[in-house]
Amino acid sequence: MKKLLIALGSILVIALSYTAHGASNAAFPKGWETWPVAKSGVIPSNKSAIPANVPAIVQDTIKTYNWVQDGKGSAYNVRINPAQKLANSSGKGYGDGATAVLELTDIKVLLVTEHLLGEPQYGVYSYDGKDLSGIHPSLNPRTCTTCHTGYEDACRHGICSMK
Repeated sequence: MKKLLIALGSILVIALSYTAHGASNAAFPKGWETWPVAKSGVIPSNKSAIPANVPAIVQDTIKTYNWVQDGKGSAYNVRINPAQKLANSSGKGYGDGATAVLELTDIKVLLVTEHLLGEPQYGVYSYDGKDLSGIHPSLNPRTCTTCHTGYEDACRHGICSMK
C-alpha cells in the first residue's frame, strides 16, 4: 500500500509540475506548412512606437510578442487549415481539430489554435513539434485564452482577425 501511495504521489507531482509550466492544450498540427497563408505581417520590435490609432487587440498583441528575437519582433504568417469551415452566420463554431496557426517565421515558432467539442484550445510549438509553451509567460495557453476571449469585437469562436 505504501508503494502505491508513493507511486500515485509521484504521478501527481509530475502532472502538476507539467501543468504549472503551461503545457500546450492544442496538439501540434501536422501538415500546417501546406495550409494557405491568409495574412502576413510583422510584429515590430520593442523599440518601435505602437500607433495609438490601431485597435486595442493589435496594440496588445504587439506588446505581448515584441520581445521575440531579442526584442527585434518577427515576421509572421497566419495560416488557416483548409479542412476547417469558418463559423457561419448562425453562430456555429469550428469542427474538432487544428484550426489555424500564427507562424512567427523569424524564430520558427507556431502559435496554434485547435477546437475540441467547439471550444478553442491553444498551444505553442517549434517547427519540429517541440512544445514551447513553458519558455515564456506570453506563450502559456492561459495567455492565449485571456486575449482571445477578451476581444469579442475581433475574436469569434477562439479565432481573432482584423478585417
